[in-house]
Order: sequence, then C-alpha cells, then structure tokens
Amino acid sequence: MKILAICGSIRETSSNYNLLKATRSLFPSDTSWEYFKIDELPFFDPQLQFDSSLPQIVQSFRLLASRSDYIIISTPEYAHGIPGVLKNALEWLVCEETIKKKVGILIGAPSGGAFVKDHLTETLRTMDLIPSDNRSLVITSARTDITIDGKILKKELEVTIKKFVNGFRDESD
Repeated sequence: MKILAICGSIRETSSNYNLLKATRSLFPSDTSWEYFKIDELPFFDPQLQFDSSLPQIVQSFRLLASRSDYIIISTPEYAHGIPGVLKNALEWLVCEETIKKKVGILIGAPSGGAFVKDHLTETLRTMDLIPSDNRSLVITSARTDITIDGKILKKELEVTIKKFVNGFRDESD
C-alpha cells in the first residue's frame, strides 16, 4: 500500500504532524509512506493549472498523489476552516484528469474540528477525491497525548487510531 501523507500545519512540531507519525507507526511495516511538505508549493495560479509550464514541484506533488493508493491528510482547524496552505495544496491537485483517490482525514483540534471536517470533506468531494466517514478521525487530545516523535501516550487513543488504520487494511484486502 502506498500512502501520500499531507499535514495541514507547516510546523514540523505540530500536533497534526505528530498525529501523522503516530498513525504511520500503526500501519504495516511494508506500507510505503511519503510525506509532502505543502509549504514548498507556490501560490495556486489557475492560469498555470493546466499549462505546460507547470512548476516542477507541482508536477512532483501530482505524481505522488496519482501513484498513491491513499492520501492521508492531518489538519488543524483554523478560523473554523481549512488552513490556507492546505487549501492551496489541494487546489494544485485539480488537473485535467481526475485523481479519484481515497482520502483519510485526521483532524487534531482541541475544539473538536467539526467545521474543518465538514469543509474539508466537501472540498475533497468537489475535487473528485473520495473521503469517507470510515477513514475520518477527530482527535481532540493530540497535543497532550502524542509526543513529538509520534508515540501515543494513552492506550484508548492508540486503540482509536488502530481502528482508523484497520479501515485502510480492510479496503486493501
């Protein structure tokens, strides 16, 4: 299984980045896991979206997405919505041929993340990406219950994340 992992926060010490590391540790060891740093993407420009002069970094991002079996996005909630840098990255994934990838959504938000979950899910569906409630998880305690190296400190949280991971395993069998 190949996974493209995207963090909606650009801080490498963010709780959402730590949540991605924790989640990765629960996937089988033969899972290919590629992180993409979305802050390296230029601002979305619709004039370049389908142009032959598309920046190389955008071409690489699209290629990683198209070659992945799944995209997993872990994001905070900013002002009741998607962080701008994440929305920018998602806009670059719109290209001439639809990607139609299954997407897992992790939300690390002490506030509960309901707004960003709804907003992100609608955005992904509009883009012909395939989110699912079975591949969606909100963690309100990521800041306190996951260490900077991705270690999960509470057994209940580990069980919850394992259920999320098992949803991917069940689909790939």
